[in-house]
Order: sequence, then C-alpha cells, then structure tokens
Amino acid sequence: MLTDALRDLAVVLERRAATAPGPNRASRAERLRRHVDDYLRPRALNASAPVVVVILGSTGSGKSSLFNALAGRAVSPSGVLRPTTRRPTAIVHPADMDGHLLPGMARRGAVEIVADPEARRGVVVVDAPDFDSVELENRTLAVELLEAADLVIFVTTASRYADQVPWTVLARARQRGVPLLAVLNRLPPETDDAEAVAADYRHLLERGKLADAGAFGPLEVVAVEEGALDPEHDALDGASVAPIRDALHRLVADEVERRGLARRSLDAAIAGLPSAVEEVAREIDEEDAAAAALLRTADRAYADRRAALGTDVKRGTFLRAEVLRQWQDFVGAGQVARILSHGIGRMAATVRSLFSPGPAAPSAEVREAAFVDLVALSIQHADAAARRTAVDWMEDPYGGRALAVDAGLWGASSGLGARLTTDLETWAAEVAEQIRALGEQRRGWAQAASIGVNAVGTSAILAVFVQTGGLTGAEVGITAATAVVNQKLLEAIFGEANVAAFVSAARSRLADLLDAAFADERRRFDVALGGLGDAGTLAEALRSATQRAAVVDRG
Repeated sequence: MLTDALRDLAVVLERRAATAPGPNRASRAERLRRHVDDYLRPRALNASAPVVVVILGSTGSGKSSLFNALAGRAVSPSGVLRPTTRRPTAIVHPADMDGHLLPGMARRGAVEIVADPEARRGVVVVDAPDFDSVELENRTLAVELLEAADLVIFVTTASRYADQVPWTVLARARQRGVPLLAVLNRLPPETDDAEAVAADYRHLLERGKLADAGAFGPLEVVAVEEGALDPEHDALDGASVAPIRDALHRLVADEVERRGLARRSLDAAIAGLPSAVEEVAREIDEEDAAAAALLRTADRAYADRRAALGTDVKRGTFLRAEVLRQWQDFVGAGQVARILSHGIGRMAATVRSLFSPGPAAPSAEVREAAFVDLVALSIQHADAAARRTAVDWMEDPYGGRALAVDAGLWGASSGLGARLTTDLETWAAEVAEQIRALGEQRRGWAQAASIGVNAVGTSAILAVFVQTGGLTGAEVGITAATAVVNQKLLEAIFGEANVAAFVSAARSRLADLLDAAFADERRRFDVALGGLGDAGTLAEALRSATQRAAVVDRG
C-alpha cells in the first residue's frame, strides 16, 4: 500500500535527519520527512479529507487581508508591523476538525485552528507566515505549509512580483506540482500601468513554466487595485477577490472536483518525490565517499604504526638495558655462556644451579618493568597513529567536524594503558600455565621447572621480546646476550622444539592482544563519524522506499 511505503520513507528520512552531518542537511531531510508525514500520508490515507488551501506571500503582500476577505470577518490581523502573520491561522468548519488536518503542525501547536460554523465545508484555508520573514521560524513554517497544501493562493504586489524570493517559492511550488491561484495586489490605479504590470507578471509566470499550474486550467492572475479594501473586516475588497472566492465555492459545491484536486496534488507530490529524495540521497553518497576515504586514512595510519610496534617488539630494543641486565645478573649469563662452549649436555648442572635455593629471582620486578616498557611503547605508537589520522582528517570538512566534537582523537585513548596492563597480565598467566603443562610432560626437567616456574615464565616472556635476528651494531649487546641466555636456558629445560612452539604461540597471542587494542583505538574514528560510515546503506534505503511509493497503485 502507498501509506506503508510512505511510512517506511518517513522512518528513513527521520533517521537521516538525526544523523546528517550539519544543520542544513539535517533540515533538508526533516522538511522532506514532514512533507511525507504531514501531507502525503494523511492525504493518501483519506482522499475525502478537507482540501487544505494555503495563502502564501511575502511581507506586506496582503495575505492576511485576503484571508479575512475569504473568511468574511477579521480573523487574522493585518497592519504595518512586520512580520504581520506571526503564527499560521487556519479557519475550519467544526465538522472538518479531525486528526487528519495538518497533523504534525497541530501536534506541535504550530498552527492556530479557528473553528467557524460559517466556514466552508470541505475546505480549510490557512494564512501562512511571510516566506521572506526576518524570523527563521516563520520562513520555515511557510515552507512546511507549501509542502502540506492541496492548493496554494500565491499573493504578491505590483512592486515586488519580480523579486527573487517569491520566485524561489514559486519554483518549489512548480516542482511540488501543487495547483495555484495567483493574486497581484496593489496595482496602480492608472489602467495602462496596471495592465502593463499584470501582463509582465503573466509573462514571467509563463517563462517560469507556471502558466498551466492553475487549479482549474491555465493559471489566472487576479488583479487587485491599490486601496481596494474593506476596512470594516480588515480585508481586501470582496468584489476584487471574487474570482478567488468563487474558486473556493466551486470546491465546496462539487465533491468530485474537490477530490480530483486533492488527487492531482497528491499525484504530483508523489511524482516529485524521487527528485526530492534523490537530492538527499546524493548528499549521502557524497558523505559515503568522504567517509570511506577518511576511514582508509585511519586504516593506513593504524596499520603502519601497528606494524612498527610489531617490529619493535620482535627486536626487543624497547626494553630498558637495566631491566635486561638485572635478569642477566640473576641467571649468571657469563657462566652460562662459558658452559655453552662445551656443549648443551653441560647445561643440566647450570639449570639446577639457576633454580637452587639462593637469592630470590627478580621475576615479578623484571616482568612488571618489561610490561611497563611495552605499554609505553604501544601508547607511543597509538599516539602517532591518532595524530597522523587527525592531521589528515583536518584537511576534510567531515573529518574536521568529527575532530571538533572529540578532541581526544588527537592521541591515544586515556584508558589504553590500563587496558594493555590488564591484558598483558592475563597473557603472562597463560604463558605460565603453558609452562606448567609442558613441565609435566617432560619428567626429566619437571622438578627444575617447578622449582622456579615464575622465573622460567619470566624467561619465556623475555624470549618473546628479545631475539638476535635483525639486530645490528649497538643493538647487539645486552639485548642479544639476553636472547641467547633465555633461548638456551629454555631449550635445556623443555627441548628446542617445545620452546620454539610455545614461544611462537605466546608471540601469536601477544600479537592478537595488541591487534585488538589497536583495532579499538582505530574504531574511535568510526564512532566519531557517527552515521556517516553507514551512509551507503541509508541512501539505498531512501531510494528503495521512494521507488515503492512511486510505483504503488493508488487506485
């Protein structure tokens, strides 16, 4: 059904208005959403609902005076104070007061509804605010009423009919396809001058492709002479606007014609939906492309810094020399190095001596210091990735807007250090558990491993961090020496193959840990873009809902 398709479209437009990057685009989507909810859906639901006739015009054009003339009494005040019409006023027969009358505006209290038993049945006349008002709210309401109208009475004056703003409104009326009646007010009393002005206005209407937009055929221009007033009712002279009054009586008297006018306006509005929605969808496409480019920038920055962190971890040079030296002093690296020259078989005595009663192993201190160094290094790389991304994003309006909202994107998140510390402690516990399990399998060295399992665990952790491969120059020293000691020590206890396997597994889990942390750091930039990252899906939903509304059989 048409109403279902329009409901779906309104939902997507509401989502767009809530997530659009910037007030102008949000306002465009919201105006279209209100057009769907306040006009299209109610009219599609009830073709017999009263016809909504909206009087539109610029400041001082005589809209309220025309409104009072059609009402037959002073309902809407007119005067020299601008803007005169501060709130839309609708005059309605009590029998026509139901929930289908400008529902959205009525709910918001944006329109004053005057029930009048003398009003025309089946026709609701609305005096709209000035569309060129100095007040934004008034201009917005005027546009909303244009979108909600079944018929527009457009009022201008002999001195302002060629101004740009009225023609902007008329262009939208043409695009919207709403039927029109035209009033040219305050014509000069001289006949020749009045005819020249009226002829020029008709020429402009024809050039603007509005000559055929009349409610009952070609668009008729009703000319009202300067001073043609009814002071008693604060209105235009009744005789001058008789053609407008007759047109409304025609709608009241003929329900078929009234419904035909409403159907014509609805069909034109539905036909105009694709172009109006496509304007919003193209904006979304642009945002989608911009978001994709921004996210690729973030991807590159974080991938590069994560790779650099991996290289630093593999080389082990981030560890402070005093930390490595402390560990070397404990395991007696000099003695081990001498024994290694006599063969691996001599390692048994050394291993036993390493874990025999004596000074307590500095396992916790060394492990904590190593983790502090790794956390600091990780934050350094995460900071660099964030800064690089932010600098690039500042060159893009969408990126700059996101950074203005969240200045924290210029660096690593405040919780990264605590998160990494917790994750590393969990990882260390997993390494220790693997060592226990491996020690139980190798009975020959199980006792030695169990005597100093914390020390062996620390040795295994350092084995993940320090390797000789790739080190050159000054880097070959304390780091390389520690790598040799740890490797040979662990191989003596567990065997070369086992050591290679569990160090590789531990290194892989560490990489996963760091990958996850950097992915979450990177994801902050997704969040900063808000709905921009889902723009493609939203554009597709808009086009799909519009297509269903355009092709549905309206009977």
